[in-house]
Amino acid sequence: MKAAREGLAPFHCRRHVEHRQRHGSYWRPSFKASELRPFITAATAYVGLRAANDKFIAAAIADMGRALEDAGPVEIATRLKGMSATKRAKIALARLRVEGVPPQRIVSIVLAVAALIKADATAPRAKEFRTVQICKAVHRLASGTHRVWVLEDHQGRKRQIEMHAFPKSTGRVLREMGRMLEEPCDWVIEKHVEGVLAHRQRYGGPLRRVDRS
Repeated sequence: MKAAREGLAPFHCRRHVEHRQRHGSYWRPSFKASELRPFITAATAYVGLRAANDKFIAAAIADMGRALEDAGPVEIATRLKGMSATKRAKIALARLRVEGVPPQRIVSIVLAVAALIKADATAPRAKEFRTVQICKAVHRLASGTHRVWVLEDHQGRKRQIEMHAFPKSTGRVLREMGRMLEEPCDWVIEKHVEGVLAHRQRYGGPLRRVDRS
C-alpha cells in the first residue's frame, strides 16, 4: 500500500485490504447463496409466525418500511458516479422499494445473516463483517438497472437491445447500506437469533459445511 502511494496498511498487503473492502473481512469471503439459503428459509418462517404478536419483530418491520419510504427516488446505476456513499446507499434502498420487496422479507434476511454468523465457527465476529454481509444478501434482491429496447430498422426488422448496469459492490456504500438495514433490526437480532437457530435445528437439520475449496 505504501509503495502504491495509497496510504499505509501496516499489517496487510493491498490484496487483503481490497478483500476487506468487498467482504468486510481481510480473509473471510462472503457467504455463498447456498450457505445462506437454509437460514433465510428458517428466519422467514420464524418471522412470519411472530410478526403479528412480537413487539420487537413488529417494530423492526415498521421501521424498515419507513426506511424504504424515506430513501427517496431511484437513480439508474450509470448515474451514480460522484455521489456520496450515503446517497448511493439510499438509492439502493429505494430500488428495493420500487421492486416491491416487502420489509418483512428484509428483516428475515438480516436475522438470517446474524444467525448464520453465530452458527458458523469460521465467520468473523466483527460487526463490520455482519454489516457487509447483510448488505450483500439484501442487495441481491434488487441490484442494478435493467433496460430493454426493441428497435426497428428501415426494412421493418426488429431487434432487441438490453442494458444491464450494476453499481460497484465495495467500500463505504456497503457499510452505509448495511447500517441502514441493520439498525432497524438491532433488537430483533438481540432477542431472536437463538430462536431462528432453534427453528432451523428443529425443521431444517444441522448446519452443513459448504466446501470453499
